Amino acid sequence: MTVAPLVLAHAGPGSTWQAMVVVAGVALTGVVVAAGVGWLEVRRPTDLGAPLAATAVLASLGVLGHEVISDGIGWGLPLAVVAMGTLLLGGVAGVELRFPAAVPMGAVALLGVSAWLLYAPLTVALHPPPEILPLSDDAELGIVVPREGAEVAAGVVPITVTVEGGSIGPGGMELSALPEDPEEAGELTIALQELRDDGGAAPQRRRDLEGDGCTVAAPCQEVTVELAVPAGSWQVTVELNRGDGTPLAPPVRARRSFTAVDGG
Repeated sequence: MTVAPLVLAHAGPGSTWQAMVVVAGVALTGVVVAAGVGWLEVRRPTDLGAPLAATAVLASLGVLGHEVISDGIGWGLPLAVVAMGTLLLGGVAGVELRFPAAVPMGAVALLGVSAWLLYAPLTVALHPPPEILPLSDDAELGIVVPREGAEVAAGVVPITVTVEGGSIGPGGMELSALPEDPEEAGELTIALQELRDDGGAAPQRRRDLEGDGCTVAAPCQEVTVELAVPAGSWQVTVELNRGDGTPLAPPVRARRSFTAVDGG
């Protein structure tokens, strides 16, 4: 299992609660160790009040450094779960937590093993690094043509797309050739879906768009692509991905609905 590439994802959606979980995991582990060496007695439910209150206060302060602290969610979550379970055994069930009793010794072993084994999968699932799932920031797509609810002639229909806070590149690039900002020189994907009268789902026709004349060095803010559209009601969805085709998180997309009618 490769761990090195999963370090330092930094911020992104959920980073505040993830930072709180990491701090709570460290604090709760400290409480387990303190109980194990005899610095703290945890034998009754009332013994949990002060440690849990202190943990809650410390966890709330974790949001101040969430951009960095949240990177540890892969090991912080296992620490929090195992340590909390151990303290509940001591405080609610009255299990002995003093070393070298079986429960605290087993808890320490489980803390280490779970943090090591679950770090990679939890990081990928909850806090993926940019090379796995690039994060979008302020990019916004807009469809200029056709307008929402417009009626156009069936046949070749131009779709004009603009982007703010990012740019459009040629698409299909290697990651090493792209800018550091994943929203710059991005790749466009378009999907055309028929809107049926019965409200049923019609299959999408998807394709990647090559930015006409757009390069990594000189990306575009606007592109126009022509689609063959039969008569009917349609919804077009355009999405901006990183220049190598990897989707951004959260997605950057725009939608328009329009009607194509026969000219004759």
